[in-house]
Formats: sequence, C-alpha cells, structure tokens
Amino acid sequence: MAYNKNRKPTDGQIRRYTSMAKTINMKEIAKLSGVSIATVSRVINQNGRFSKETEDRVRKIIEENNYSLDNSSKGIWKNKNSNIGIIVPDITNPHFSALILQIQMALFYGGYSTIIFNTNESEVLEKKHVEILRAKNVAGVMIISGNRYHEALRKYPVVYVDRPHVGEDDNAVIIESDNESGGYMAANEILGAGCKNIVFLMSRGTDVNQISRYNGCLRALMEKGIPERPEYIKNNENVSVYSGKASITSLIQSGLEFDGIVATTDTLAAGAYLALREYGIQVPKQVKIVGFDDCIIADICGVGITSIRQDVAGMASVAVDMLIRQINGEKIPTTKRQMRVTLSRRASTDMGASEKN
Repeated sequence: MAYNKNRKPTDGQIRRYTSMAKTINMKEIAKLSGVSIATVSRVINQNGRFSKETEDRVRKIIEENNYSLDNSSKGIWKNKNSNIGIIVPDITNPHFSALILQIQMALFYGGYSTIIFNTNESEVLEKKHVEILRAKNVAGVMIISGNRYHEALRKYPVVYVDRPHVGEDDNAVIIESDNESGGYMAANEILGAGCKNIVFLMSRGTDVNQISRYNGCLRALMEKGIPERPEYIKNNENVSVYSGKASITSLIQSGLEFDGIVATTDTLAAGAYLALREYGIQVPKQVKIVGFDDCIIADICGVGITSIRQDVAGMASVAVDMLIRQINGEKIPTTKRQMRVTLSRRASTDMGASEKN
C-alpha cells in the first residue's frame, strides 16, 4: 500500500501509539504483576530467587508496556526527593557488601538513587551521617546499626536491616535474621560432628545479633550437658580475619584444648582457619569450624567452611518493599520480620567431604 501523508491514523493506532509513549516505572510494573518491587528487580537482573510463573508474569507486563531501564531511570533525575540514604557499619564485610548491593539495585530499578555511608562501627560517625541525610531531605533511610535508635529520623521512612536497633521505639521497622536459631543450628552441627570442647568466637559482645547467636549456641550446649565455660569464649574488638586469627593463635599458645570452633561471622571463622593451618592443626580432622553468614569467604577458604546462611536476597527484598510502602504513605502493620536461616555444610565439619578433597 502506497504511503498517503493525508491518511489519518485509526483509533486503534492512536491507542497503541499513546501507550508506547507513556512511561511506566517499576512500582507500576510490580502492582500490575502482583509482586513486590524487589521481585521485579530480581527478574530484570536475573539475580535471586523467583518462580518461572512469576518471571513470565513480570516479563509479560514489561513487554506489554515497553518498559526499559531508561524509563525507570528518569524518576531518579526528575524527582528531587528520590534519594535513599543507606548507613552500613563496614562496607568491606562480605555479608554487608552483598546485602547493600541487593538493596541498592532493587531501589535503583524502583526509580531511587542511593547515598551510602560507611560508619566503620563508629557511633559518632553514624550520628553524623544521620545529620547529613536529614540535611539532604532524603526520601527514606536504610540503617544497619546495633548502636542506637535515631530519634532524629522518627518522621522519616526508615528500615533497620540485619541488626535491630537499640532504643525505645517499638514501632520501628526491623528486618533481621533469626540469629538465635542460627546459633543453635551451628552448635548442633559441631556437636553432631563429635566435638566436646568448643570455642565460641564472637565480636562486639554488646551487639544484639552476637548475643542472640551466642544464646542459641549456649542452649544447644546445655541440652547436651555441656556447661558454659568463660575460658572458651573469645570476644574480639572487631570483625575481621586478622582478629579471628589472633584470637585462635592466643588460645593455641595458651595450651587450651579444643576440638571445635563456632564463629559468629565467616570472617572470624576464616581467621580461625588460618591460625590452625599456621600451627599445623588439621581441619576437620583435629578441629572443626562453623561460621555465620555463608558469604563467599566461607566457600573459598581452605577446605570450605560450614556456615549458617542468611537469606540476603530475601532480607533485601522485604526491606525495600517496606521502605517504599512507607514512602508511599502506607502504615506498616507488622514492623518486625525475622528471616529464616539454613545450614550450608562444607568440609570444615564433614570428614567425608574433606577426604574427597
């Protein structure tokens, strides 16, 4: 058919062209798909867990609405209040960096940019960062903090992630792992491997997460008739491979006999492994190790360290969903969520696996 410049478009063409001209953001895609914004982000990035049915439904909405990353990005630059502040205690910690990455990408594809502050576990720095975020009038704040509740952020949409805050507001939104169950699981794993003299390697003894993990471990020991022994508790100043190594080195040099180590983070567990290797102590033949977080360091360190897996993708998804709902003016009925933890068994507690290696 020849082109006729005087020919008018049909009503159907007008509707189609109008639809193509419209921009749609991730929030609208999530609403049309019946899923959370974070789930839409995971489908787009092919990162995290989702069913085939969910993926097909989300992709159908995306295709029908000609959605592209460019469309979602527009909100970042056009909306002066589209910034989200994220406060993290140690960005070099593999668990925190993985969690922040998940949160950041979900927020970005939801039309938000992020401002990330590292506190280096300093309460003074954390308070200063909160003041800066208030001055910037951010749309909302994500905080990983075991230090304090921030009264200055009471009127802002806020989600406390991974670590519950220490403070007075019972209505604060908190997303955390079931740390007590994780500690119990870790201790039972190492007890089941035949260990009797178990070192508990932790950090920041006033951190609620650390205390919960220790309480879970202690419950498992008590059930086996093993009493709490202070000489087997090593409380480190900070969470690092170096501090974990130093603690176990000091125990080896002291002559204390032990055949198992439960560490509250994988970084501490990795340090413990390095100390044992340096002194020619075989893992798991002579000493078995369980860590916590199940980050990449547990997978690549030595024979592989058994670890309690935190659901990082799930935690990020719930946190982003709850923050955006607050930004949209929604009242959150359930302000506290505990995420399930699981055990990832590797050769550090599995003699059969270590022999295969």
